[in-house]
Amino acid sequence: MSASPRVYLHTLGCPKNEADSNSLERRLSRLGVSLAAEAAQATHIVVNTCGFIQDAKEESIAAILEAVSAFPRTPVLVMGCLVERYRAELETGIPEVAGWFGLSETDALITALGRTRPAAITAGLVLPGAYGYVKISDGCDHLCSFCAIPAIKGPYAALPVKDILAQATSYLDAGARELVLVGQDTAIWRDGHTGLAELVGLLGGDERLWRIRLMYLQPEHVGDDLLELVAEHPKVVPYLDIPFQHASRRLLARMGRKGDAVQYLALLDRARRVMPDVSLRSTFIVGFPGETEADFQALLDFVTEAGFDHAGAFLFSPEEGTAAAHLRPRVRPEVARERLARLSDILVTVSEVRIARLLGTRVEVLVDAVGDIDGPAGVRAVGRTGGQAPEVDGVTYLERSLPPGTARGDRVPALVTGALGYDLVARWDAAQPS
Repeated sequence: MSASPRVYLHTLGCPKNEADSNSLERRLSRLGVSLAAEAAQATHIVVNTCGFIQDAKEESIAAILEAVSAFPRTPVLVMGCLVERYRAELETGIPEVAGWFGLSETDALITALGRTRPAAITAGLVLPGAYGYVKISDGCDHLCSFCAIPAIKGPYAALPVKDILAQATSYLDAGARELVLVGQDTAIWRDGHTGLAELVGLLGGDERLWRIRLMYLQPEHVGDDLLELVAEHPKVVPYLDIPFQHASRRLLARMGRKGDAVQYLALLDRARRVMPDVSLRSTFIVGFPGETEADFQALLDFVTEAGFDHAGAFLFSPEEGTAAAHLRPRVRPEVARERLARLSDILVTVSEVRIARLLGTRVEVLVDAVGDIDGPAGVRAVGRTGGQAPEVDGVTYLERSLPPGTARGDRVPALVTGALGYDLVARWDAAQPS
């Protein structure tokens, strides 16, 4: 057998793609394939693509073109959502790619790497911090008029308990202390008689695990039972990621979604009653076909009153195969961009107010890295509070002294001393128990 390949894996898109890449890493590890830290060190380059909206597609194509141009003698293999949607066009347009692999073709990709048998010695999973994304479902039954996910990934399918627990174990073995549960609609996960609460109980039984975070909770499925689960389970962080997308009832109906600002504010009010310290994240679409200035003002009023700790907004993208691609009237691009700027300004202002309230408070920081940190002067480590999801919500920089022997995965009690945009600055609070 030839020498073991060394793979550089470049992942684009959402945490669900990160979970897919980590699943591939685990399989490669069992086959004795090592992961390269840089593309220049690799025998093969694998690009895991996103095909959700136009910006994501362009970013994925740019990454593919950069890989084949910068490393013409290294085989480049491309996988993921973009391939699932546009395989024929990609094969014709970028012939330099050595192989294209859709969402169900992981076995073929591994074969293309020349490894199909387990190795006697396997490499460990390499994590970017003290967390891991655990995919608990795939696909979606929601027929939102703007979303291509059902066309790409098919109907909703819950992953079985045993697969989820296997993912969790591999992350915890690699040093993760926070598990981030992801899927198109995490709230409705069920495997036979086992529901989300029971799954959280099974995961929480591992003493190595300190945090469970739920992401992608569709608003119509965030009921009192789920709020109580988040509020009462000692390992679930008080954090809700609910993609509302808009606040105008008329526009939400055109999106194929239920609800309005009144219902959404009532939901957030219930969440804050049971969890006064809850952190709230959401996403919004601007410039959806038919959006009037009145619709947009309803959105501005909603986000101002809702007080999200973290929120993102993006322009409507007319995706092939979606009902919204044919809706009219279209919002003029210059109007949509101006609205996006106005909404973004408000979201930033609201977030800054929320962050300012943390100054002088005591928090627990889960350490993601120690040592040479790219951050403010005097920083000794970087991590996240329970209100900061990985990669999207900012980080907490720990400055000055730290408890002796502090390492990735440790919990450090800290006092918040400052803020840098969405990031916090804190110092070890020796008065608090570790």
